[in-house]
Amino acid sequence: MLRTIISFLTFAVPAVGQQPADLDKQRCPKPAEFALVFSFGYSADKMPADDERFETLLKKIKDARFNVVHCRYTDKRLALCKKHGIKMMVDLLIEEHHIYKNPKEAQALCEKLKNNPDIWGYNIWNDPFGKSIEGRLRDIRNVRTWDPTHPAFSGTYRVVGMKGLHNPDVFGYYDFHWKRGINQHFGHIMAYSNWGKERNAVFYTWLSCTSGLPGKGNFNRNLYSANTGIACGLKGVLWFLGEDMMNAKTLEWTEIGRDITKVQKEIAPLAKELPKLGHPSAIYSTPITKTPNNEPIKDAKDLVYPPGLGGRAFPSDFWIQPAGGEFVLGVFPVEKSPDAIFVANHNAYAEQKAALKIARKNSVEIFNRSAGKWQVLEQVDGAVRVTLSPGGGELLRLAK
Repeated sequence: MLRTIISFLTFAVPAVGQQPADLDKQRCPKPAEFALVFSFGYSADKMPADDERFETLLKKIKDARFNVVHCRYTDKRLALCKKHGIKMMVDLLIEEHHIYKNPKEAQALCEKLKNNPDIWGYNIWNDPFGKSIEGRLRDIRNVRTWDPTHPAFSGTYRVVGMKGLHNPDVFGYYDFHWKRGINQHFGHIMAYSNWGKERNAVFYTWLSCTSGLPGKGNFNRNLYSANTGIACGLKGVLWFLGEDMMNAKTLEWTEIGRDITKVQKEIAPLAKELPKLGHPSAIYSTPITKTPNNEPIKDAKDLVYPPGLGGRAFPSDFWIQPAGGEFVLGVFPVEKSPDAIFVANHNAYAEQKAALKIARKNSVEIFNRSAGKWQVLEQVDGAVRVTLSPGGGELLRLAK
């Protein structure tokens, strides 16, 4: 699906006084919203060429709760993005301002867009790194030199080559786990969660918008993927691919697109809250009796945990203890506030009645998505109870 692009060793010269080691330590401001990215692909412009039709597309994706569009830059397109409150992720794999094939034009564009609040940042790689890691390090340094006010997204397949990408602002991956191995899901998430904390970076993922049957399990599976990722620190989703979600000629949503719109409406109300959470300080899981597909786990002699979460049982002395339900939970320190908690259903097809015993005196609040505000949860016998929809997740916090 995603094409490998051969890296050319074209270097741009960093500004005077900026050495690679210094640039590697530097970081751009982190995005202030959880990114929900609409894309027709990269390295080729498949967006409507006509500005009026591009505006029609923006209106539709805005209604579907996307907040970022990934595309080729033009002045008119950016003006339309500003008009409709959607940030632009600039594709620096487009020929006229390609990050390493045409670095002079890429530099000119990045310098022009410096400090522009309508720009999300830049997309510079989406394929397996292979042996091109030095090129990816270089590209990040160059963008950081040209425009230190916006991040660059650099992604790979699964974890290929990612051990060497030590300097990202925003990095990520695709694994299309519902098609290529659901048992890989948490292993990849945990790798990126750990790397994000280690490298002072945030991670995104490309999710396949065709993870299940359109109009049936596709919504469940994609909601599960997003929420379990959020519990582990995920801060953005790029949906693969726009041409499956929307008819490029009529700009009407397909059944698949309507599935993703439903997912977006679950996640979008949290878009401004999730980036406040930073990196998870702890990630724990309950045992499971069902797979993500709601199939019974048979003949298990011991407690079973999802692949990738072995060793993530709640410690007996931890201040949160599970008292019902099957879920993964992330704990997030919040600046000048008590901890926040994100709880995500381990089952994409069955509701869970999650119960948490909290050994702290603070009351517990839940973010009410429909009202857009926090509300106190009732505690009974020292536990709060939250209903998790199939594939669902909920954001809680300790009150001040």
